[in-house]
Amino acid sequence: MSSADVLAVLGGEEPNSETDGGSKVETATAYELLRIDATLWPQIRELIEGNIRNAPRERQKAIGPSELGTDCLHCLAAKLAGWPRKRGTAWLPFIGTCVHEHFERMFAGLNPQGFDPDVRHRPYETEMRVTVGELHGLAGGYPVKGSIDLYDRASASTVDWKVVGATTLKGVKAHGPSQTYMVQASLYGIGLMNAGEKVERNCIFFLPRNGISLNDALPVELRFSDKPGLWAMARAQMLVTFMDLIEQQDGPDVRDAWIHLLPVSATHCFDCGSWPDDAANGIPELAPQPSAEVPERWKRLIPLLEPTMREVADMR
Repeated sequence: MSSADVLAVLGGEEPNSETDGGSKVETATAYELLRIDATLWPQIRELIEGNIRNAPRERQKAIGPSELGTDCLHCLAAKLAGWPRKRGTAWLPFIGTCVHEHFERMFAGLNPQGFDPDVRHRPYETEMRVTVGELHGLAGGYPVKGSIDLYDRASASTVDWKVVGATTLKGVKAHGPSQTYMVQASLYGIGLMNAGEKVERNCIFFLPRNGISLNDALPVELRFSDKPGLWAMARAQMLVTFMDLIEQQDGPDVRDAWIHLLPVSATHCFDCGSWPDDAANGIPELAPQPSAEVPERWKRLIPLLEPTMREVADMR
């Protein structure tokens, strides 16, 4: 804006937007004038996504407490069988990982500093590794291990951070935590008992990924019970036994074809769509079909597997 335009505005006139020749002057925003092609972003994105894909959590192959409670029998069996997976870069879980890492440093810093030969004096244990049980298959037994986000020793409580979106928060408010979360919490308590620690409470703190404050957080605290965890371990062992039996009798191709027949989640499963036998982009005709027929005797085993835990009279 020129000095003449300023004087015109002060005099109650409209500023002159025309040139001396009477033609309009085309203007643009600073963004429009300065914007160039985003050639650096592809390089930066590849570095970020490569780092996410190579994180220990992403490279973990052994099944853990966070997966044993799923109501998707197909995905549970595929994991136990060691099927390869194809997934995109997990951006939303990475956001949760960043929150976990910050809380890990924060609570570790709240412990008394210095050498302590008896770690049981520490009020907080972060990312505490525990063994929740064992599964036994053809290759022998192997432990099922996991990391507890936070163990509050004073209250004998496990704490699991869940950084979630609005849909999950709404679902938890209406129906409570999912079976997957309930089983995970129970297994952590079992792991603590196996480590000789006291456990009385399981806490699942749902933190808003899209909220502007923790006023939108949803804290869930549960009395500890080992029943959900023991049920999940027994179901997983039954699956392992069935798959081993089929493989011994009829080979791995029939075993894989049997896994293909197992029911998927009736609600929502984040792992569906990542397996070799899943429909390609929602088009069943593009998905590879099992190369072997499943004998009827093996099909009769499927109803013995429970997608969800039965209701019980009490959880003691």
